[in-house]
Amino acid sequence: MKLFLGAFLFITAGAFAVEPEADLLTVRVTEIPGVKGDLLVGIYDSPESFTDSPMEISPKVELKRLEDQAFVFNDLKPGKYAIAVIQDLNQNGKLDRNFLGMPKEPIAFSVIKKIPKGKPKFEACAFEVGEEPVELVIPLVTK
Repeated sequence: MKLFLGAFLFITAGAFAVEPEADLLTVRVTEIPGVKGDLLVGIYDSPESFTDSPMEISPKVELKRLEDQAFVFNDLKPGKYAIAVIQDLNQNGKLDRNFLGMPKEPIAFSVIKKIPKGKPKFEACAFEVGEEPVELVIPLVTK
């Protein structure tokens, strides 16, 4: 009887086992110009929040080696998202600008490759997250 009960528990436990979740969104930041400061990756889910208040899951990583950095997001709901990446050289938690308003620190956005004058639009940087995994490569821009 104990053998039967043990086999039953083993078989039913396997039936209810949950498959590990696939990485829903992987962001790979490339062309980091140097090992200095922090890498801030802001992920945004609306035009209203874009570049102002990133989602709580937005990471900040201190740069210790000159290599591409990968960030994985698994807890995203299907929808449109945009990403802004800053190499915060002086670790003050924000993008520093010169007197003309131009970025003084390396910056990049999802989807667009050329940094526009002024703040880019959410729609220009937006991409869809659905059921299938998404991988983005975002090179930093130094000028």
